[in-house]
Amino acid sequence: MLPPLRFARGRVGEGAEGIFMSLSNNSGSSMDSFQTIDRFVPHFSTVPAIHGQLVGLHLREKVLASVQEKFGSGEAPKVVLFIHGGYSPSVVAYDLDYKDYSFMAALARAGFDVFAMTHTGYGASPKPLMDDPCNVDASVQPWIIPQVLKQPCPPRYPYKLVSSRTEWDEVETVVRFIQELRGVERVSLIGWSTGAPRAGGFAALHPESVDKLVLFGPSPYFPSDEPPAAMPEPGAPMILQSWDMLMNKRWQADVRCDGQIEDADIREVMWRELMAADGLGAQWSKDGRGVMRAPNRMNFGWRANVAKIRAPTLILVGEFDNYEKRRDMWSGLRGEHKAFIKVACASHFMQYERGRHLLHRATREWLSSGTIEGKTYAELYADPEGRLEPLMHAR
Repeated sequence: MLPPLRFARGRVGEGAEGIFMSLSNNSGSSMDSFQTIDRFVPHFSTVPAIHGQLVGLHLREKVLASVQEKFGSGEAPKVVLFIHGGYSPSVVAYDLDYKDYSFMAALARAGFDVFAMTHTGYGASPKPLMDDPCNVDASVQPWIIPQVLKQPCPPRYPYKLVSSRTEWDEVETVVRFIQELRGVERVSLIGWSTGAPRAGGFAALHPESVDKLVLFGPSPYFPSDEPPAAMPEPGAPMILQSWDMLMNKRWQADVRCDGQIEDADIREVMWRELMAADGLGAQWSKDGRGVMRAPNRMNFGWRANVAKIRAPTLILVGEFDNYEKRRDMWSGLRGEHKAFIKVACASHFMQYERGRHLLHRATREWLSSGTIEGKTYAELYADPEGRLEPLMHAR
């Protein structure tokens, strides 16, 4: 049975106050249990449709009880913030409560104080204008006809919803909250897919606040480094992802090795949790499986920001994950404290595959010491068993 909800009042930034809803539960061994705490961090939104409104950004924390006991002792914790990608909220992307698939738990077990934020338009964070099916982009409205819509309809808010700028602002609010909460100057960031330009963009803008970066399956460069001439950009607020699009077109097409997926149930588990996190989207489909809702984004600045990153950066890319385009950002990094790993038999969904073992291990070392196998600069190849060798020597 879960413990009761706790409500506590806290302060963020320049004195703005908000109510945090926290739910703690215990998991892990009897020797040292996990504490999992869910908060809503107050943020004055810069999303054009709700500009200036006070919203709550969902933030999950996972930490060992033994680490938690040291808070306030003067010993600064090792703090990590996960930032999710374009569809999956952080709770599903990084804290899937199934066997050993939780990336957050893997780092918490190693002694890190681990946080994961969820942006506007996802999961338990606000989803402005996203309950209206007419605000779905026209290209995917047929997926919800006639179950939700009888016929196509124009968006009632005819613009894209969020932008790189609004998301950097949200990362800033969350990082400032964590800095104050834990009394630390720097936070390490982890980003998957579009979470890479979100995390990397913040690191470029605020190098004084970032300790280390881990970016896996990073988004390829966006077409433009400049924001659209008209902001917000015309379009629709919402895009969708179906079971077929995610599981077959985006994932199964890149499952090319025996044993790449270790657990046959992982897709069903992942989708079930995605639908639970989405809520309304679970009811929006012809096949009864539901759809994932996500905000339509105005993306810019990724190439220019990569060149400005100064934090020690680890990049991991699966060999079946649009490898050449995702590897481009490696050469764009200007710093010398960096490492790159090409992961054999891995797709864009590495954290749900056999490659997660290497991903967890390499991330722990990088965040702990800033090295991979003792090196601060390396280009490596991880074989299907996770053994590392110089990339130039890889077969």
